[in-house]
Amino acid sequence: MGGRYDNIQVLRFAAAGLVVVAHAVDLAGTRLGLETVLAGGRLENFGAVGVDVFFVISGFIIATTTRGQVGLAAAGGFLWRRFRRVAPIYWLLSLPILIGMARGGTLSPEVATATFLFWPFSGLNMTFPALGPGWSLCFEMLFYAAFGVAMIGRRRVGWGLVAAYLAMLAAGLVVASPVLRFLGAPIVLEFLLGVGVALMWRRLPRRAGVWTLGMALAGFGLGLVFGYGGIGGEAALNDPWTGLMRAAVWGLPSALLVLGLVRIERAYQTPGRWWRGLIFMGDASYAVYLVHVLVIRALGRMVEMAGIKTSGDGVVVVTIIASLAAGAVVHLWIEKPLLKLMSRTGPSPVGRGLERPAA
Repeated sequence: MGGRYDNIQVLRFAAAGLVVVAHAVDLAGTRLGLETVLAGGRLENFGAVGVDVFFVISGFIIATTTRGQVGLAAAGGFLWRRFRRVAPIYWLLSLPILIGMARGGTLSPEVATATFLFWPFSGLNMTFPALGPGWSLCFEMLFYAAFGVAMIGRRRVGWGLVAAYLAMLAAGLVVASPVLRFLGAPIVLEFLLGVGVALMWRRLPRRAGVWTLGMALAGFGLGLVFGYGGIGGEAALNDPWTGLMRAAVWGLPSALLVLGLVRIERAYQTPGRWWRGLIFMGDASYAVYLVHVLVIRALGRMVEMAGIKTSGDGVVVVTIIASLAAGAVVHLWIEKPLLKLMSRTGPSPVGRGLERPAA
């Protein structure tokens, strides 16, 4: 396989697309008051599962690309690469919203802390960063920090951190505390599921990948048939029990999906044009994930100010196309040059094209 996981890159694009679809439906229905095909059904908020898929992918990729790397120097290099990959473009795209909030007098210390320090719990309910999708980056950074510490102390420290997290998770189910809401958040289990996939997938026969994919699709399908409650909203972040349900209902099928796609991965000598396009959009998925919020804000304001008469489904389609296009442009003209500017050395062969943030 040469260290490339093209299936995972395509899955990353699909996950970003799901999030965009969910927010596009919100724009049409909640903000503009338009009817859409997806509104009112179980598919309306299902796109939020894209974040869960991202978290599992992140755990898998980080565990895979750092395999065999231990010690202080390796941990420092890992943390610096993750920081420069995630934070600069995120802060840059947050600027328009930060400036608007500052001018309007709505920029609070809690929002600034969540945006710049990646700490989202100043109270018992999550404070969302200025750029909404940044909430998931808070958990990404938490996972990176813990993983970096584990790299310093090797396996013993890693298992100690897992034990400490599980203790905080258990305590958070019965004790209401901002620290436990963040450090013991159930959604962190999805990163650990990704690490588990990285440790076990090579031990499975290739044919097991097909069965695993079937189980993943069945898991998602059961949620759509019987419902998944409020796990796609803020309740899963503010209520540990709802968060635990999300990790089970969406996290486990996401892990099975990643496991199956990795297990059936084959080396492509000359990928077709469409496949290369999907891989490129997988590379651009982080930019899509961040910038689509700005696209939605702009489109919503334009429709409201211009009084444009359109269908809700038309708004959804335009929002999806505009978000994907904007993400590709930002990836090529802002994200890649910015990363190149901050990079002193090129990525390792194993991590090339793969060390992408989850959400």
